Amino acid sequence: MRYPKVVYLGGAPMLGKTTVARILACRLGYSSISADDIAIAIGSVTRRDRHPIDYREYYIVNSKEKLIQDANNGHERLWPALRTLFQKHEAWGHPVVIEGWALRPSYVHSLTGDVSGLFLLADEALIEKRVRSSDFSEGASNVELMIERYCERSFWYNAYLCDEVTRLGLKALVISDGMRPEEVVDECLSLLSRDGKQ
Repeated sequence: MRYPKVVYLGGAPMLGKTTVARILACRLGYSSISADDIAIAIGSVTRRDRHPIDYREYYIVNSKEKLIQDANNGHERLWPALRTLFQKHEAWGHPVVIEGWALRPSYVHSLTGDVSGLFLLADEALIEKRVRSSDFSEGASNVELMIERYCERSFWYNAYLCDEVTRLGLKALVISDGMRPEEVVDECLSLLSRDGKQ
């Protein structure tokens, strides 16, 4: 079975993209890169006054609209670096799985060459369950408000992905509660092995 040289895996936060990407890369004999790690590295060399508050308080003090606007702006700023990463690996780099929530459908749809992938989607109940079962909100001054705001943005993003994936004809996998990462990887491999670039 032949698979694309560069595989992307997008989706809303907390859907297990990193875990799935690592297992997928291992099965394919590829490297694995997290777009979130690239964002952290880039952010570490920007001025500290652009990141003045603890991430937990960030969700508490900002509205859903502000969180969405910040996500949109951050993804747009990050995409040129990620696009270069895709292009270099496709041209001469080692085969790789690149995952992250900043990989938007309209961005990856514009890529050319031996690149393909898919988006993980889920219903709101599963997203909220994943958020609540993580330690992401531990230490927040208002845990419930933080979870509520984080979920609101995640619900919006997941719905946005559903619409864009459909509009652009991209591959997607709706994951359900109880699916083990290995099962998700099996489904991903099946989708990736089918004909068609995206």
